[in-house]
Amino acid sequence: MTSPADLVSELRSLIETVRTTDLVRAAGADVSLDDLRARIASIRTDLAPHVVDDMRMQRGLYAHEHFTNPPSVDDLRRLSPAEFFPYSPVIGTLNPIAPDVHFRIEGDHVVGSGRVGAAHNGPPGSVHGGHVAALMDELLGTACVATGQGGFTGTLSIRYSSPTPLDTDLHLEGRVDRIEGRKIFAVGTLHAGDVLCASAEGIFIRPATAPGAPR
Repeated sequence: MTSPADLVSELRSLIETVRTTDLVRAAGADVSLDDLRARIASIRTDLAPHVVDDMRMQRGLYAHEHFTNPPSVDDLRRLSPAEFFPYSPVIGTLNPIAPDVHFRIEGDHVVGSGRVGAAHNGPPGSVHGGHVAALMDELLGTACVATGQGGFTGTLSIRYSSPTPLDTDLHLEGRVDRIEGRKIFAVGTLHAGDVLCASAEGIFIRPATAPGAPR
């Protein structure tokens, strides 16, 4: 039986196919763009009655009724990043614009792996630098959540050491370096094989209203 994640995965593949198809050439051959557009519009029409405003977020804690509200540190630590952020544009299994990248928590670190396709292409054969920054922002933010210190991005510094290649196995690692009051300092790296593509440092600000946050 098809799950919501299966459906989104198929849509993600469709986006990648459309992105890498010569649509002008296809239209000049035996492909009817009118027919394709109508078929896509039909799917949108089927789903339109089920669109709800409270889906405009990354988190999906509403689906976990057994968690406390707000979630406790223990709740946050026992979720996988994909469970906590199912609608993330970076790692969300229910977001069709997210690449095929997955995070997992290992002790006090967050480790990521996966590939980024042409939908996020920047320079020839490489991931767009802005999307690299988004990957690093999500990595460091998830590291904060993994330690029970979730916060909003205050500053994010990226050092691009080498282009991040498309359709290549990537490895990411992030961790919290230190905490000063409501400021959480996190660091992370992105590699393609043995090549360092990018490193990042970020300061995340814990909301004053967060449970246990310093005043």
